[in-house]
Amino acid sequence: MKYLKYFLFLLLIIPFMVLAEECDVSNITITSMKPNKIEGNTEVISDPTFEDRTINLDLKMYEVGDSITYDMTIKNDSEEDYMIDENTFKTDSDYIEYILKTKDNSNVVKAKSSKELFLVVTYKNEIDDNLLTNNKFNASNSLKLSLNTDAKKEELSIITTDNVREIKNPITSVSSMLLVIVVLLIAIIGFLILIRYKNKYTKYILIMLSMLLIPTVYAICTCNIEVESTIEIEKKAKLFDTIDTLSKEENSCVTKYEGEVTDEVGKTVNASNVYFDKCMDKRNVIFGGFCWQVVRTTETGGTKLIYNGEPVDGKCESSRENHVGIVNNEGTYLTFRTNYLYSDSFDYDINSKKFTLINPKTAEELGLPVSKMEGKFTCYSEDSTCTTMYHINDFYNDEATATTTNKYIVDTIDYNSIGSNQYSVSSNSISMIGYMNNKKYDYKVDIVRNNTMFGSSFTYDERTNTYSLSGEIKVLDSWYSKYYSITSTHYTCLNTTGSCDKLAFIFLGNNNYAFYIELSGGKSIEDALNEMLYDENVNKNNSAIKTFIDTWYEHNMMDYTDKLENTVYCNNRSILSLGGWNPNGGSIGAFLIFKSNSNDINHNYDYNLICEKATDQFSVSNSKAKLTYPVALITREEYYHIGNYLQNVNDYIIASMSPGNFNSTTACISPASGGYTPTNNTFNTRPVISLKNNNIIKSGTGSEEDPWVIK
Repeated sequence: MKYLKYFLFLLLIIPFMVLAEECDVSNITITSMKPNKIEGNTEVISDPTFEDRTINLDLKMYEVGDSITYDMTIKNDSEEDYMIDENTFKTDSDYIEYILKTKDNSNVVKAKSSKELFLVVTYKNEIDDNLLTNNKFNASNSLKLSLNTDAKKEELSIITTDNVREIKNPITSVSSMLLVIVVLLIAIIGFLILIRYKNKYTKYILIMLSMLLIPTVYAICTCNIEVESTIEIEKKAKLFDTIDTLSKEENSCVTKYEGEVTDEVGKTVNASNVYFDKCMDKRNVIFGGFCWQVVRTTETGGTKLIYNGEPVDGKCESSRENHVGIVNNEGTYLTFRTNYLYSDSFDYDINSKKFTLINPKTAEELGLPVSKMEGKFTCYSEDSTCTTMYHINDFYNDEATATTTNKYIVDTIDYNSIGSNQYSVSSNSISMIGYMNNKKYDYKVDIVRNNTMFGSSFTYDERTNTYSLSGEIKVLDSWYSKYYSITSTHYTCLNTTGSCDKLAFIFLGNNNYAFYIELSGGKSIEDALNEMLYDENVNKNNSAIKTFIDTWYEHNMMDYTDKLENTVYCNNRSILSLGGWNPNGGSIGAFLIFKSNSNDINHNYDYNLICEKATDQFSVSNSKAKLTYPVALITREEYYHIGNYLQNVNDYIIASMSPGNFNSTTACISPASGGYTPTNNTFNTRPVISLKNNNIIKSGTGSEEDPWVIK
């Protein structure tokens, strides 16, 4: 037995001898390489190129966090399975990180098959200024990824690395099977010898068996994928930082806002980062292929911009000619047809000047009466495509067969707007001042008979569904001469008994008529106002202008959504004065006034940026006031702070999100320039977006002739 130890040593090196064979890696090739997702300000200078197993990337990055993800396919035409060794795919660069991921979470490239991968390149660490030359740094580098044949990398059942666990069937070739057989023979012989000669050769046997337990990579056959990167990192100023710098200049027209601001849902804070840009010659931006003007920065580091048309020769000059868009022109009466197609939204084609209804249905299929069709779009035919589209905005009564509509056409519009449109299709209800709305309570009008009873409050019998007037009671023997005396007694059954199943709340009167909303089910005026303005479900239906803006966004801005921040767009429905809607002493005829109205009764509103209620804080992340996309309108408060720099072309009024008042019988918003305008009037529509704080200025000075260009 003196030769036993030599025999055992020979058995130990057999696995290495078995693996020492030639490998042909020419059958491993890259077959595709294309960008999948670009994050931040990453710029692709040229498309990636590849040949055999070499990839060439040419990129430019500006900010830490900029990254690009490539879709990559490796083809294995060999007879062997290959394993991707992710641990070899590293770079020595302090600034650029490469990460390789597989789409199916398996590192094996099967024989005679292809493998789809992700390659993520990220600018990971800030560059020291002393390494920059003209604010630029070349971070080019080369790296290799090792692919090892599965059959040559077997560590058998003893190995517990993640890579090997992912292999479903490790024995995939003759050499693998031979290796398994040899190692099993070593183990069997070792144990037999240990049993037979346990005293004399125990030391040798234990050493031999212990070596089998050592995780050993036997890979001889290796294939490398090489990545040659040319990456230039350039430091550029962020838009937010540039505005901040401008504010510090002597006699700057960029002013810091002093006050509270609500730029995050449910969070109002003292502003520290909010600047309003009043610089006419330094507030022009090109982003997403459109011109914009700076409104203000946000507390979260973003920058709000208002739409300003399309650039001409890279300029945003105010002398630009008008362009093509959607025009909401004169209204018309139409007979309601149940077999015609109706829809909640539409698409359009500028070139053909045609509209297409999205998911249209007939009124019969919808199962809705005409009173529920308000806000629907129709070609007023059985077709879903047309050159003139109608928007239903009113009806006569629940049984009416006629509606009033506005006509939409594609035509020439002001250069600085996306079109002209109504804020809401109706102005008959306070709820129409909502960017989204729900319960309406359209006003009604009636002649009041002599000796009609009025009360300051009521009781309600649920069993009989009956209101009864209570509190202060007043009986008017003549409405014509005494209607103005209705101050604290706004409730009435419009009869002489003071009992009814539907109660009227009168908010306005004249010599001949009373104007009121109708209450039922025991509801009070406070309940009705809450349902129209503050209820948790108040934001159910889009306003006409929200549908209009969302449709434009879908056509033009979807590719830029990841560059926009999630900020608050305020539809502040807080009331400044109830006027005739106050049951405790409001004079009928006095307007209900919202806080955003520039003509408030005391003329001392401070135009703060507080958005009081969660249901008014419109944001893509707010379930109570959810935007479809991160786009909305300017507010009256924001316009006040930047000054009168948003020109009203052709006397169109710029729409805002700010409620104005309920003027007699008309719901009004407060346009950007001030005052109040009925919600069903036509407005110059200019969307507002907010850029994230990492957006950099690629070029430009901000003037009309040389706008800031945001990549």
